[in-house]
Amino acid sequence: MQCYSCNTTLNRRNKSIEHIIPNAIGGKRKAYNLLCKTCNEAFGQTIDNVLAAQLGRFGYLLNIPLDRGTHPATAPTQTPWVNPTHPAYYRAIAKICLNYYLSKGYPRQYCEQVKAFVKGEHTKPVAFYYFPDHIVPETEEVSHIIHLHGNNKTGVLYAYIELFNMQQLVVIFSMAYEGEDIDVTYCRDVVKGEERTASIRLGLTRQQLESLPSSSTAMEERMSLRYQRLLTIIADKQRRN
Repeated sequence: MQCYSCNTTLNRRNKSIEHIIPNAIGGKRKAYNLLCKTCNEAFGQTIDNVLAAQLGRFGYLLNIPLDRGTHPATAPTQTPWVNPTHPAYYRAIAKICLNYYLSKGYPRQYCEQVKAFVKGEHTKPVAFYYFPDHIVPETEEVSHIIHLHGNNKTGVLYAYIELFNMQQLVVIFSMAYEGEDIDVTYCRDVVKGEERTASIRLGLTRQQLESLPSSSTAMEERMSLRYQRLLTIIADKQRRN
């Protein structure tokens, strides 16, 4: 097995433990054959830390335990915290989806576009905000979700991701997919500390993927609604405690 970033052959001396979703935002599932220690540390210092700076405070307010370290202390506010304008933020989102895809053992040949984006080798966007009306979390649910969809008839391969049920994005892997059909979902309720079943059905077409907007007023409004929902859950949880 090789490091997916630098292609170094992994062995017991250089392989690292990689959280599929960064532990700094409550990720628990781990993989052991994705990155060498050097690349893992480099990503941690260049893109994972940007994601943690934006979202780690929610973990603190929800009192989500970490495997190591502590959450940055912060106080509730109505001012939007998430301002995903830093390119590294989108690279970190794409890396989560890439980690999950590769941890499932799917072919690496279909993730070259995402890998190049994660490594910063090209700036063509692969991650786009997307707010499907039919995917609605349960009343007090706060989950991280990754859904992979691959269809060899339409040739599309993409991931849908939610973080804290607030950040919702699609990451496009390939428009020339010829592998096995994929419909697999990982979901972890970060408040309850357990994996749960989530039924995600998107069926996005090539045309829909190609027309995903980079930003819009409607998108910002939808993000704000999910953000306010999360703040309400945090406030209710703190009152009960």
